[in-house]
Amino acid sequence: MSKDLNEFLPYQLNQLATKISDDFALVYQQKYDLTIAQWRVIANLAQFGQNSAKDLCSLANMDKSTVSRAVKVLVNKNLVYSKLNENDKRAALLVLSEQGESLHSRIAIEANNWEKQLLNELSDNEYQVLNTVIEKLNSKLKI
Repeated sequence: MSKDLNEFLPYQLNQLATKISDDFALVYQQKYDLTIAQWRVIANLAQFGQNSAKDLCSLANMDKSTVSRAVKVLVNKNLVYSKLNENDKRAALLVLSEQGESLHSRIAIEANNWEKQLLNELSDNEYQVLNTVIEKLNSKLKI
């Protein structure tokens, strides 16, 4: 590859995603003492409801050991609990506790405000173009 990395799309997107993730992490790391992995587990349980750790790996795009460590901490903080999976007795289901749901709600409000501030950098037209480009690239990729 003779191209400058800063012009290579996968590199650019990865750099941008990392910067966005790290910047948003300040919202829940400093104020709520959560790691990126812990936040992703909470956010996915809030959006999709009870799930197995295996399913959370896929939903949150994280490896098994990262999810396992995050879940262990969240259980110890009483933000998540596990219950018996009636469909598969070998795999417990993870569920947000009331405390976990409350925490998610507070962070979600801050996340929306953070996102609005970031997107204020784009005009309405730029935002529409960005969404169109993301949709086109997503539809082209097989994974």
